[in-house]
Amino acid sequence: MKKIVSITLLLFAVSFGYSQKSYGISFKELEQKMAQQPRPILIKMYTGWCAICKIQDKQIEKDSALQQLFANNYYYIELDAESREPITFNTTIYTFIPHGTGGLHALAALLGDAKGAYPSWVLLSPDYKIEARYNGLIKSRELVKILSQFSEQH
Repeated sequence: MKKIVSITLLLFAVSFGYSQKSYGISFKELEQKMAQQPRPILIKMYTGWCAICKIQDKQIEKDSALQQLFANNYYYIELDAESREPITFNTTIYTFIPHGTGGLHALAALLGDAKGAYPSWVLLSPDYKIEARYNGLIKSRELVKILSQFSEQH
């Protein structure tokens, strides 16, 4: 019984860690926000089993400059690459693609690359064109540099 309670608490803690942050938005909010104020979009794809993704999240949570950059210059969205929920993105509805005992969300398949490493970062222009992709852990300082350079170019 103690194991069941412990596992339940662990799962709750993990899901709570991926709740919406003040510097991020959901896909549901994106269309309306883009209509009001077009901005570049930064999508971080992750999975629930990805330990590096959790490390990345901790780095972001500790970096207020990065959070401010997300909130003021980008629309930052987190996408669970194994989510089973339909997502509407740029007027198209994407769904989960089952494969064996698992699967991949169609939007993650569209935006990601063949490596399938997580976290996976996708930087989109305000007209939804893929500008850059990055895989793996990116130190906060490096992420600020990448995003600042992109902002200066656009």
